[in-house]
Amino acid sequence: MAWQDPRTSTDWGPFPERDEQMPDYDSAQWAIEQLSRKHDKPFFTVCGFIRPHVPWHVPRKWFDMHPTKDIVLPPYLKDDLDDIPEIGKRIADHPMMPTTEWAIKNGQFRNAVQGYLASVSFVDSCIGMVLNALESSAYADNTAVVLWGDHGYQVGEKDKFAKMALWERATRTPLIIKPPKSKQHQVSHKPVSLLDLYPTLIKMCGLPNNPENEGRDLTPLLKDPNAPWEHVAITTYGAKNHAVKTERYRYIQYEDGSEELYDHEIDRDEWSNVANDPAYDKIKNKLATYVPKENAPWSKMSYYNGNEYFLQKTVEAGAKGRM
Repeated sequence: MAWQDPRTSTDWGPFPERDEQMPDYDSAQWAIEQLSRKHDKPFFTVCGFIRPHVPWHVPRKWFDMHPTKDIVLPPYLKDDLDDIPEIGKRIADHPMMPTTEWAIKNGQFRNAVQGYLASVSFVDSCIGMVLNALESSAYADNTAVVLWGDHGYQVGEKDKFAKMALWERATRTPLIIKPPKSKQHQVSHKPVSLLDLYPTLIKMCGLPNNPENEGRDLTPLLKDPNAPWEHVAITTYGAKNHAVKTERYRYIQYEDGSEELYDHEIDRDEWSNVANDPAYDKIKNKLATYVPKENAPWSKMSYYNGNEYFLQKTVEAGAKGRM
């Protein structure tokens, strides 16, 4: 094992020998089987994959696709956390997870990143098998496809190999939507949330709206990735800890009033917290108006960190348009 701590399954390295020994391979085969069947009525199929969740264990051939000598390491700044409020450091402190400093000291940084990349390549192949089956099926031209992840991940950024935080790398997840019969390839950089998936699918399928839903229909962005979009994406992690994401800025407000603000136009890596810079006061005050006044009582997802439990309401998504 590369990392040994019984509180986490975090580890990396080639294992097992064959793709067929991986649960994700079985999931792909199940989805392929569903697409091979005759369906007389509209159907909804969900196929979930584990990777690239830890442990980053996949067959060696996927590691060989990413030689360590060729890997471009994620951006890392040793003193990155010096301008972070103490509560932000405490919430993101997960002693069961390896730090970047540990990985560098023990010569594991490149190996860990290789494990992550290998896991992504492996699951890409599983997704590819399902999409190939759809393409050759009777449902190729009348099926909407959505690919998304449930959270982001810091693979060395901010001295972390973890996901439990309110920074960009931990909360941004892939989101790819292909409407039926669509052949276009376009990308939208507008901030959206995974809460938006339900109303979007309802709209695409011609079903009635659900008035209790909190999400927003994304079909305008599928038609025009640069369409007017005055909304923000909000992520809640713990009691009264929120991040507000716009196309340019990320604003974080913690339960004790501490703040972080990042200008992604000049600081994509979130190395410089400008929350105390008077030049950004107007922007910061505007973003603060989006912060929820109270936690959503229906939040169910919890993560354990030290002696405290945190509730995560939703996860942001990088919206991508038609494929």
